[in-house]
Amino acid sequence: MQKITVIIALCGLMAACSPSQEAELAKIAEFEKSEKTGTKEGLEELALLHKAYGMKYADAQANDYLYAAGQYYFYENNLGEAQILLTEYITRDDSTDRFRNAAINLALVHTKATEFGKADDLISEVLEDNLPTAAQWQDVIKIYEQKIEADKDVKPMDYERLTLAHTAVGSFDEAIGSLAQAASQFPEYENRGNLLYRAGFVAWEYAKDIELAKKYYNQFLAEYPNHQLAPEVKEILSSGMLEMSDEDILNMLKGKAKK
Repeated sequence: MQKITVIIALCGLMAACSPSQEAELAKIAEFEKSEKTGTKEGLEELALLHKAYGMKYADAQANDYLYAAGQYYFYENNLGEAQILLTEYITRDDSTDRFRNAAINLALVHTKATEFGKADDLISEVLEDNLPTAAQWQDVIKIYEQKIEADKDVKPMDYERLTLAHTAVGSFDEAIGSLAQAASQFPEYENRGNLLYRAGFVAWEYAKDIELAKKYYNQFLAEYPNHQLAPEVKEILSSGMLEMSDEDILNMLKGKAKK
């Protein structure tokens, strides 16, 4: 049944194609089955075929080929070609995980060209839909570390994204360090209190470093005693919650709720 469905789909595709487009598809299909794809030269030739078809047409098959060619050039470190193809690819309607792959790789291309604003826009688009994979979070870390190192229009949000990425891959000390660096570097930042609060939270919840959590929570209270989160932090410190197990905390909260 599955074979019949595939055949019907292929027939529909061919019927919708012009004779020249049909011939191009047949040429690519034949090449993909050949032994040439096992060689470096063959893969390069296949990428050229994919590129030519993908840029010329705008159907689903063209999108597949455009993505394949863009990824090929990216991993071959031909960043000029990769940028052209991946940029075109992400402008097309595509709801698959490949969009995320293409967008993050394109962000890396822009980062290498110190076009950090464009890279940041792409990461924003990715984070709006689906969270990156563990490997892709590592790429996000690379992007924001390079931006911060270049000291080019660095913003608190850059450190916050770096924190998010470090937390996602389990680099909790680095996540806390990013928050602390942002709080130090941007003393006038309107949400600076949240940075200190989050540093305490990550230290407590993820790093399991009670003393470090106390340090940032106490700093938070000292500098932002009227913050909306101040009552919560006071309760955490005064009740001994930092030293409690999750079960003990839950039982304590249940007991208070009954009163």
